[in-house]
Amino acid sequence: MKNTFQLLAINAIISLLYSIINKFSAYSFLNCAFIVGMFYFLFGLLCFVWEKGFFNITLFSFNKLSQEFQKRKGVLTEDINMTIEDYVNRENSFYLTNSLLISGLLISATTIGISFLFIS
Repeated sequence: MKNTFQLLAINAIISLLYSIINKFSAYSFLNCAFIVGMFYFLFGLLCFVWEKGFFNITLFSFNKLSQEFQKRKGVLTEDINMTIEDYVNRENSFYLTNSLLISGLLISATTIGISFLFIS
């Protein structure tokens, strides 16, 4: 929860600085807040997908290709006999994933709601 509030504060500071540069327009603040919130959300989604192992098979194939190229060049490397099950079952974890997702979704939804209020 602490990281979420820090990300919200960083977004508010960046958006405020951007709106001050643009002679403090409410629309510039909302636009900047939305864009930064969407970056948070997209990076959070990327971390979430990476954590769940979507790219593990791709990494496994690149490692196998690299080992084959090294064997053909005659480079002596230690044989790492890692099976595909080791790669598929391997889990990564990033400590900011949930904070990025929550703050990005909260910021984006709030700015969309406020912009609809301004329009009507």
